[in-house]
Amino acid sequence: MESGTGHRHISGSSSRQSLHIDWDCMIKDILKQWWVVLLAALTAAFLAGVWQQIRYTPQYRAETTFVIGRSGYSYNIISANLQQAETTTKQYSQVVESSILQKQVCEELGMDSFDAAVRVETVPSSNLMKLSVTAGSPRQAYLISQSISDHAVELMGYFMDNVTMQVLQEAVIPMAPSNTLNMGSGMKKAALAGLLVMIGILAILSYYKDTIKNPDDITQKVDARLLGTIPFEKKNKSIASKLERKKVSLLLNNPMLSFAYVESYRMLATRVCLAMERSQKKILMVTSVSENEGKSTVAANIAVAMAQEGRRVLLVDCDFRKPAQYKIFEMDDLEHKDFCEAIIRKGGIRMGSSEEFPGLYMLFSKKPKTRPWDEESFSYMKRFLNFIKKKVDFIILDTSPMAFVSDTEEYAALADASLLIVKQDLMETCYINDAVYNLEKAGTTLIGCVLNGMHRGIITKTREYGRYSGYYGKYSHYSKVQDRD
Repeated sequence: MESGTGHRHISGSSSRQSLHIDWDCMIKDILKQWWVVLLAALTAAFLAGVWQQIRYTPQYRAETTFVIGRSGYSYNIISANLQQAETTTKQYSQVVESSILQKQVCEELGMDSFDAAVRVETVPSSNLMKLSVTAGSPRQAYLISQSISDHAVELMGYFMDNVTMQVLQEAVIPMAPSNTLNMGSGMKKAALAGLLVMIGILAILSYYKDTIKNPDDITQKVDARLLGTIPFEKKNKSIASKLERKKVSLLLNNPMLSFAYVESYRMLATRVCLAMERSQKKILMVTSVSENEGKSTVAANIAVAMAQEGRRVLLVDCDFRKPAQYKIFEMDDLEHKDFCEAIIRKGGIRMGSSEEFPGLYMLFSKKPKTRPWDEESFSYMKRFLNFIKKKVDFIILDTSPMAFVSDTEEYAALADASLLIVKQDLMETCYINDAVYNLEKAGTTLIGCVLNGMHRGIITKTREYGRYSGYYGKYSHYSKVQDRD
């Protein structure tokens, strides 16, 4: 292998088109960025409101209503008057739209151009005719309406034969615009459009984000085998813990844990034991690419599961920069037996034992240290582990994430096998393959990867716990027995 990317990572990227869309991870990525979606909707609504305000020009309408009749007929003769009203309206429209009348109106009002919209229509089922003049100002609309009414009568004399027109309602100066600005409707449409566009962008980014979204991605894109899958487990399940915001430990002794979560660790511990015994290794280094991938919890539960199976296990917290095992096991009184301080003093290392988990021994640190050992203390630590491994079945080292430390080779020199924790949909595949390459380059045997925090399907429903067993089945006979059961 020439680089950390590896051949499988390249082939995995090129074969993306053959993979199915992981709708669950896509929905999770979108929901994770809900504030971006909301901000896009609000921004689109705001810009739509500003745009409507800029483009809005108020228009004012003045209306005059006429009563149409025929000479010699009473206004009560409905049919004759209705027919005459329709005929007169057509003729009146021609007069109003003529250039002659518009020129007369412009000369009278001193306008350079006839800047108004005129509409003539018959009121349905009546002999009433309505003249509507819409202009840019209330006064202009009123004056044009009055001028048209005056001059149109003269021009209508050529058409009006035995026809009478009486003003029923004269035009008045309009007090409010006729084209009321309705910003709400436009802003709602813009907000919806902005929301959909941002969801589409996030969906595309999620699809092209080259992370590990499911167990199949590890087998296709990572240069290491999948040793186990740990389902996602909520830390706060009770209402009281949610209100107190207290993070509950996810150790296997917690009775609130789900069956799938506990059983996945038991199977993972079995596979780790088989892999270690098959390669005759005893010291296992548990690491991850980045922080917040759950490596400390995985290391602790593997040690607990091994101890529950009757193994003698030593769990060592080697993540001196951010020690976490004492929090997981709720052991706050470590001042008199701080592991990191004992290494610096090059002596006085005392293993703690667990009454709750017989066979489990612990070496924990509490105070963070940037550089816990020099060459002499490192040599002392190595001699200590070589001595202890003769007395226990396995030693598990919870080490720092590889992306934030440069002493991977030192950790690898302490261990003879390694386990890489990969959290679902967090780190890009290229970085994971770089970590695999660096572990192999450091001289440790990578026994496999663990996919941690696997969420249950929202759209693509995961088939309960048997789904997890199915992925393990590729690597051990134990899974096949579980599936048949």
